[in-house]
Amino acid sequence: MAADNFQSNMVLETTPSGDEQPKRLLIDCGSDARHSLRKLGCMPNDFEAVYISHLHSDHIGGLEWMALANYFIFDGHRVDLITARELIEPLWEHSLRGGLETSDHGNSTLSSYFDVIALEPEDGFEWQGLKFDVIPAAHVVTEEKTMFSFALFGHAKDKSFFLTTDAIFDPDAHMPFYKKADIIFQDCELGPRRSGVHAHYDQLVTLPAEVKAKMWLYHYQAYDKPDAKADGFCGFISPEQSFDLG
Repeated sequence: MAADNFQSNMVLETTPSGDEQPKRLLIDCGSDARHSLRKLGCMPNDFEAVYISHLHSDHIGGLEWMALANYFIFDGHRVDLITARELIEPLWEHSLRGGLETSDHGNSTLSSYFDVIALEPEDGFEWQGLKFDVIPAAHVVTEEKTMFSFALFGHAKDKSFFLTTDAIFDPDAHMPFYKKADIIFQDCELGPRRSGVHAHYDQLVTLPAEVKAKMWLYHYQAYDKPDAKADGFCGFISPEQSFDLG
């Protein structure tokens, strides 16, 4: 994340036919969501759903705020919490239980605040007529285990998009999605040190030209940015940038 950027959480907005108000899906809800969403003019009750890709704080750290704000301030507004089934127990037990369990209505669970939708990744999910494939993407790989972040391949009306969420550079695994997507949103590291948990710019620049030509880069740190357009990419995503997915 660059110093003047918020965390890499995204809002998907659609206005169904016959509706006056848009429906919004928040893709991940990081620790700075209270500030980034306010800058967009959104509050927790402006969302129908939130999708969680994995359990790092820049992707889940704002869920306690969302839960408590909706419960206490916005008349118990309910939000669908959509995530892989395997993430639900650790999300509650290791991240949210301490702040949310004890409440004025007695001991609470995750479902006290959210309508929990547990995904089997191979089944994907639908939201407001949009179909999403859920793809386990290796994020942190150690000798003991592999932590997956659940990437999304979205099928909109006129376009498809691949959102890597957080993933290592894995062109063999990702190439089928790169090739069939109309737009690619790719997490990208900058700087001299490769963490090994995100694709580094120096790795991404080796991808085929036809892939880079539809790839936008995000999740970058506060280093000087290379000329991504000159290297064949669409560019670096800037805060509040929007995309028409058709």
